[in-house]
Amino acid sequence: MRPARGFSHRPMAVQLLGVALGVAFLSGCHNWSNLRGRSPLAPAPAVSAAVPTSSQLVRYLNDNAKRMQTLEVRELQMDATQKLRSIGMSGQMVAQKPNNFRLVARVGGTTVCDLGSNQQEFWYWLSKADPPYLFHCSHQDFARVPPERMPFPFQPEWVIEALGMAELDPNGNYEVITNPRTIELVERTKTPQGLPVRKKTVFNRADSAVQVVAHLLEDQNGKTICAAYVREVQHDPATGAVVPRRVELVWPEQSIKLKLKLNEVSVNRPMSPERSARLFARPQLRDVRTYDLAGGIGQPTGLRPVGGYRLR
Repeated sequence: MRPARGFSHRPMAVQLLGVALGVAFLSGCHNWSNLRGRSPLAPAPAVSAAVPTSSQLVRYLNDNAKRMQTLEVRELQMDATQKLRSIGMSGQMVAQKPNNFRLVARVGGTTVCDLGSNQQEFWYWLSKADPPYLFHCSHQDFARVPPERMPFPFQPEWVIEALGMAELDPNGNYEVITNPRTIELVERTKTPQGLPVRKKTVFNRADSAVQVVAHLLEDQNGKTICAAYVREVQHDPATGAVVPRRVELVWPEQSIKLKLKLNEVSVNRPMSPERSARLFARPQLRDVRTYDLAGGIGQPTGLRPVGGYRLR
């Protein structure tokens, strides 16, 4: 049985949730606007808005990333829209460098989605999917998973990057493109399956300050796969880190938009090894089969989460 079969017939709410959250992971967005005048500890612009080099832009982004080791969002609000259909969700999100991530989403107090990653593997589960498998895959095996097995795009290493926590390689292959109102930092790279893509970080040149306003993922022909725009940011007073408050993610081909609002955000909250191990472990769901994207279907085991499930 192919894992993708049946997903095209799942309810719109689940389809929106799965695709939109997948776009969030795929977009890889360290996007912040309005960086000035928010906090005395906020990182000052590191480059001139005139003609910056790629190394200056990378250093600018990395300065913020170095300020964050963990990020916890205790109240996450999500609105997913496809054309005229929409659904509102709430949830929680926790990230810890380098690969630990967990997001639990709820509708009406009932858990409908569990997405996560640790040092060994990633997983995702959608309660109303058909079939409602708990999909998982090791990072090592992900490169050999064919695209048709992925119900939605998910690259775990980009999750941390999407939160502005990942540091770029100072020695990477970058190109700088200048426009009248923006500067673009372009990196040509490949997906784990070897498909060429172009990651583009867009900086605002207004007011002589370089600020990240968008992050785009494009195919080799320049067509936008997905885009992320930050509408509002917040600063952590202890570290000076800039964290998104409102982010809008767009998947043009499917007319899908996902609006995220990050409330009650904690940066670098102490986390014991025991709590980390508990948070970033693949859940055990009663009567739910597991499916290794690189291996095949497993047996149903464990306990299924109930309404009101929380990340603690």
